Amino acid sequence: MVLKCILGSIGHFIFFGLLIGMMIPGFLIYFIFKPFIKDSQNFFQGGAALSFKLFYFFVPCIILEEDILEDMPKGAIYISTHQSILDFPAFAIHIRNYLLFANVNLEKIPIVKTVTHKSGIRYLRGKTLYELANMQKELEKHLDDGKNVIYFPEGTRHTGDKLLPFKRGAFKLAMKKNRPIVPIVIEGAYKFLPRKSWCFKTSKREKMYLKMLAPLYPKDFDNEIEMMKCAHEIMQKEKDLLCAL
Repeated sequence: MVLKCILGSIGHFIFFGLLIGMMIPGFLIYFIFKPFIKDSQNFFQGGAALSFKLFYFFVPCIILEEDILEDMPKGAIYISTHQSILDFPAFAIHIRNYLLFANVNLEKIPIVKTVTHKSGIRYLRGKTLYELANMQKELEKHLDDGKNVIYFPEGTRHTGDKLLPFKRGAFKLAMKKNRPIVPIVIEGAYKFLPRKSWCFKTSKREKMYLKMLAPLYPKDFDNEIEMMKCAHEIMQKEKDLLCAL
């Protein structure tokens, strides 16, 4: 059982090995060339995207099948289904200049706090109402500057056939700032690394699908509830199609 877990966790070792291995030279390059780097967040997100690409290239069991929009909108709100911690690395390869809000808190580890904050990740758990209000202001300014925001509208990871009910935050923000919602459907990540699991559950080569759907625009909806229901419906339909593959 232990041997199986070790073999099954090779993807974890590759994932965190790449992140840690690239973290040190990344910081060195940043501090040396800091006066010439206009956007530190974009710099660190570029490094993270490279490590994610290498992860999906080197990990032995995952075949990532991607269908990405040719013209990805900027200043948009990207929403994704959520099955595993493997979801974010899959789409973060393609999205830059983003803020991502995670329903966890890893800020107790100083180096993790520094790296993730510079990479555009903000933690919700344990925050006061004042801190959450400031985060909301940061989100809105980010969109005003033509940058992107990423949400997991289900709020947590799941492995079922049906999507969980969506939370309203992303859609309320889209209506308020008149920004498009770009749905992303990821299917199959749970087969490798489901929620609350350290071990990869399989060492067999299997496919993981990522499909980016056409943007939804606030002008086509009367309110955020209508927009949210539409997003849920089309994402569930796409999920059903990917499950059948």
